[in-house]
Amino acid sequence: MPRQAGSCRSCQTLDLLGNSVSSGLVVPPFYPDIVEVIRSANWLVHNFGGKDVDIYNAADYQHNLQVEGTKYKVIIDMNCLQYLLNLVKRPNSTEFSRVAAAYLTFFQIADIQLDPTCAIYEKINYFDDRAEEAISNLEQFRGIDNHPLDELAAYALGCEQQLHIKPIVSPDRDQLRNKLLQYRRLTDWDSLYLCILAITNIEIDSSVSQSKKVLKFINWCVSEFRFSLASLIFAAALFGRLPAKKMMKYKPGEARDRNVASLRNMAWDLYYVDWYMQSWVAKDGHTENLILTADAGLKLTIELAVACQLAGGLGPLEPHLVHELKPIEEAYSNRHLAKRAYKSKKWGVEYRASLIKEYESRLLHTAS
Repeated sequence: MPRQAGSCRSCQTLDLLGNSVSSGLVVPPFYPDIVEVIRSANWLVHNFGGKDVDIYNAADYQHNLQVEGTKYKVIIDMNCLQYLLNLVKRPNSTEFSRVAAAYLTFFQIADIQLDPTCAIYEKINYFDDRAEEAISNLEQFRGIDNHPLDELAAYALGCEQQLHIKPIVSPDRDQLRNKLLQYRRLTDWDSLYLCILAITNIEIDSSVSQSKKVLKFINWCVSEFRFSLASLIFAAALFGRLPAKKMMKYKPGEARDRNVASLRNMAWDLYYVDWYMQSWVAKDGHTENLILTADAGLKLTIELAVACQLAGGLGPLEPHLVHELKPIEEAYSNRHLAKRAYKSKKWGVEYRASLIKEYESRLLHTAS
């Protein structure tokens, strides 16, 4: 559990809850400066309905926790995890690490928990020899997550260049390592990776016009594989009229090992979207999940996925697809009427593996 805001040095009392409570929330004097930093960075994605929601008001989170029993948890991606680790690892702070420290400061004040689970799995990335490094990262993260509030704020606001924080060591590293390596793959990772391979193949196919690429991908989902809302949104964000920078990390002609890493990186981006959406749909009613990312493509995809979920349809994609949206909606609506590999006898793990092998050979064989 993060350290309470009142436990740090030199705090002041501000009634941030208006008339709804009598005592108000105790916040440190640097709170407004921290909020200014994170509001400007705008890395946090949520699924709260309503236009007047202020996700950077710590009092709202505290009120909902204390009065309604609602807990808040923030999923962080691997980049944000690394920015936090850099508070200790790098001798000089960077803008990204200062922003990450500002978010951590805010989360402690608001009593919001951070969840680095997915980031740790991405760090391992299915290479067993990376498990020890990932566990060390997790232990260091725990130390940073429980560090005194005023020192985190000093770093976030540029008053400190490096923090000296001891890791919180796991009592049984072998057991933790075994848990992290227990499964060959996380559920749905291979399927999402295959979707990324298909999207990348369409991206480099010059015979398909830009305006038809999303529809091409949806038709592939319907006929060759299976439908994935997360991958559809990713394709719409990538191929649409308002793409984020550097969403397509694969580059034809790039060195093979770099393109392998790029394809995996995009698959992890898609996995974060899927993980977040599933955690939202399956929530227990007492926990609300948010996600923190500085990756513009990942943030755009999650925001569009949330908007579509709240709207109950693909309408929020219209600014990105305009005239292409109608045939895409029709293909999506009629997917159950089509002849699909998903319902055929050939469907199974082996079928998926054969498609992965086919696309990998196509996308990676020309790289030197």
